[in-house]
Parts: sequence; C-alpha cells; structure tokens
Amino acid sequence: MTTLVVLFDLDGTVLTFDGAPPGPGRTALERAMQELYGLARATDGLRVAGGTDRGLARALLGRAGAIADDAAIDRVIRSYLRHLAEGTIERHYRPVGDVAGAVTRLRERGAVVGIATGNVREGARIKLGSAGLHETFDLALGGFGDDAEARADIVRIGAQRCAASRPARLVVVGDTERDVHAGRAVGARVVGVASNDTARKELAAAGADAIADACDEALVDAIFA
Repeated sequence: MTTLVVLFDLDGTVLTFDGAPPGPGRTALERAMQELYGLARATDGLRVAGGTDRGLARALLGRAGAIADDAAIDRVIRSYLRHLAEGTIERHYRPVGDVAGAVTRLRERGAVVGIATGNVREGARIKLGSAGLHETFDLALGGFGDDAEARADIVRIGAQRCAASRPARLVVVGDTERDVHAGRAVGARVVGVASNDTARKELAAAGADAIADACDEALVDAIFA
C-alpha cells in the first residue's frame, strides 16, 4: 500500500509571529552577527523567507568578510539559537490557522506527517514550542537545515525518514516559490499556504498545485484532492 507523506515547511506556513517584522528569527540572526562580527543590520536586503539556516549563515559571513567554513557557520548557528531562545520568551510565534487540528485530521486519514524546513532541528524545536506546537510534530520525522543547505535535499531526506522503505506519495506544504521548486525537484505535489495576496501570486506563478489561506480543513482537502 502506498503511503502518503505530507511535509510541512515551518516559517510562514505553520508559523507566524506576534507584531510587525522583523520576526524573532531574523532578529536573532542580526544579534548573532552583531555579537560575533560587530556587523549591524546584517540581514538588510537579504531574503530570509524560504532560506536555510546554514545557507543564510554562509551568506552573512560573506557580508562580514569572514571565511564561511563549517566551523564559522556552526558558531553563527550557536549564537543564533541562543538569541532565538531568548527572543521567543517575550515575543512568541503562533500557528497559521488550526495547525494542530489539520495535522490530526491528516493522520486520521492515513497520512504520515513530517517537516521539511530550512531551520536547524533545534531552531524548529524552539519555534514550535513558542507557538504551543511542541507536541504536534515529531521532530524525528523530517528534513532540517542541519541535514543540507539545498531545500530539495532537505525535502528528499524528510521524505526518506517518513516513508522508510515504503513507496510514498509526497506532498510538500509551503509558502514560497522555493518550497514549490524544492517539491518539484523531488517529484512532489505542492500545496501552498498564502496569508496574503503577494504570497498567493508568488505561489501561483511558481506552479503550486493548490493554495490555501491557512493550515485548516481547506488545506487538508487540498492535500487529498
């Protein structure tokens, strides 16, 4: 029997944040670069949405004129995670719709639910916990920014962890064109989550198979369509 695997992106798909941009993640990156390299406003003009933590760290190290080797990237990630954990104490993430309900309904209908995110695993844990979703996803099932820098590789790894040796139909749920391209690269169907017209237009232009407004019953129906 073919297994349906559904992989969720996190930022912008499952998670949003209180208040106006920049969000806690971008702020934590800024603080890490200020702390380590004295670089202020390090992410100005850098597209963070749809990126991967290690890829973003590599780009920021380049802006700082530093060698972007694994050791330097690891230092940035460690500082970032500390600032993220501190920042989410007062400024919380929150779910995009009824995330827990949508995941429950997917599982009730036989899907294996995992994550495919550019966040490193510990960053995903911090963000999901901040949003009250720490019990919604199994962090053993998915691909993360510690696994690879290319999003398509993260999706592929996530699918393998969810399906093991079983044949799988794969659906990727995301909010940016990068999610669409990564899903397409591994032969997945892609369902977008668009909280505004700009995101909807980007997803449609990239070729998303369906688009929902939030993680809700309509999203679940679109995944099974």
